[in-house]
Amino acid sequence: MKRPLILRGMFYSLLLCVTPLQAQGGVKVFISVDMEGITDVVDWDETRSSGSDYQYYRTLMTKEANAAIEGALEAGATEIVVRDSHGSGRNLLPEELNPKAKLLRDWSGGPFSMMEGIDKTFDAVIFVGYHAKAGTKDATLDHTMSSVSIRDLKVNGVSLPESGWNGLIAGCFDVPVVFLAGDKAACEQARAIFGNVEAVAVKEGIGEACLSLHPQKARELIKAGVKKAMGRLSEFKPLKYEPPYEIEIQFRSEHEAYRASWYPGAKRVGDWGVSYTSNDFLDLMRFFMLAR
Repeated sequence: MKRPLILRGMFYSLLLCVTPLQAQGGVKVFISVDMEGITDVVDWDETRSSGSDYQYYRTLMTKEANAAIEGALEAGATEIVVRDSHGSGRNLLPEELNPKAKLLRDWSGGPFSMMEGIDKTFDAVIFVGYHAKAGTKDATLDHTMSSVSIRDLKVNGVSLPESGWNGLIAGCFDVPVVFLAGDKAACEQARAIFGNVEAVAVKEGIGEACLSLHPQKARELIKAGVKKAMGRLSEFKPLKYEPPYEIEIQFRSEHEAYRASWYPGAKRVGDWGVSYTSNDFLDLMRFFMLAR
């Protein structure tokens, strides 16, 4: 039996009001938040709890996390987990965080590190406050996992920033990275790795200085960028490399390379490098956790 024209018109109007995410029955989002890539952060002192301006910048960190949460919620996300991924893992202000998100703090001691809590139930990964890899020109507080011990990290010959390494961890669970906010160099590296990822540059390095957006403007762009990314969810693919997987770490000292070379199956690469190969990416994660 045909519906009356008026009822059919109402039915199609209702369909247009339902977003693609809502039609899928809900979407779960993982947000990893670092600090070096937060708007205006330019000095290590600002990222450490002993620093005189740390309390101010952890507030900005929390607000940028909220901007990402709000963008995801407006796009139809139904569950959000925020991972505090900087330093102590205890930087975001729980009371100030959007109550619709859950917060994962501190470190378990396991190999998932900045991606602790990720699993196959998630639909998208978002990075906020991320920075460029160690040795990047005109990048703010560039480093790779450690500011003192690692010069470079490669997987299957590809030099990676933290976003790339964390993206591969997400890829193990078939979860794509859809958005990154950080300095300009971090955004450029993310696009090179993930291709069509949405990225918002909140600042640009000029030597050791940086030119930043106003914090409020940065939050507006993060919210809009996340919302746009979530609307394009079907376009993103998980980051995956083909096995066997080879990780190579170039250290900053002979001592660190020598110590890491004692990991079972590890091999020295040049003077200060160590590599490890496995068909299981979790093995690489264990090596990276214990060798550095």
